[in-house]
Amino acid sequence: MHPAISFSSALRQTLIGISLLMGLSACSPSLNWREVRPADADGLVALFPCKPDTAQRELAVPGLAGGPATVHLLRCDAHGATWALSYLHAGTPERLRQALPALDQALWDNVSAGDSAHAGRQALGPSKITGAASHPGALTWRLQGTRPISTDQAETVHVTAWSFAHGLTAFQASVWQGATPGSLQVDDPAVEAFVEGFNFPR
Repeated sequence: MHPAISFSSALRQTLIGISLLMGLSACSPSLNWREVRPADADGLVALFPCKPDTAQRELAVPGLAGGPATVHLLRCDAHGATWALSYLHAGTPERLRQALPALDQALWDNVSAGDSAHAGRQALGPSKITGAASHPGALTWRLQGTRPISTDQAETVHVTAWSFAHGLTAFQASVWQGATPGSLQVDDPAVEAFVEGFNFPR
């Protein structure tokens, strides 16, 4: 049996592939919103501006005790941005308390890995996801750093991220916006539409 690799390492490898696919901004599709109901996501309904690819991997998440977790990933590319959702079932309330900060830290580790001296992050307050549980670790973040555009090159990237929870499942939604001409601006209304699309119907 292969040992579980770390979430940070796996995410960075995934982002290299994503960024290479995004190299030609002219080929990036325009926004085409659709409702998505991710599997094993505690009833979450999402709104994506493109058809997301899905994957799941058994990963060791730094900061999350109790061994590897099954991490689900959805992402797609549109309008020069990457739209993503990751989530895992924590299993216990204690692991859930660890999971949200662990996912936030893994994101920061990836964004700041290329040029930590010029990277930055700012907490913008609690995330507001309809139907999500009230949780002290449920936060909205704005980050700046780098992402790979090839195996040996990187570009500046701005990331807006929202962590939230429902039941014993921890979620992190994010929008990655690069410096490619034609990319979305940080405060583009589409970013707000993306996060407002997440909800847990009663």
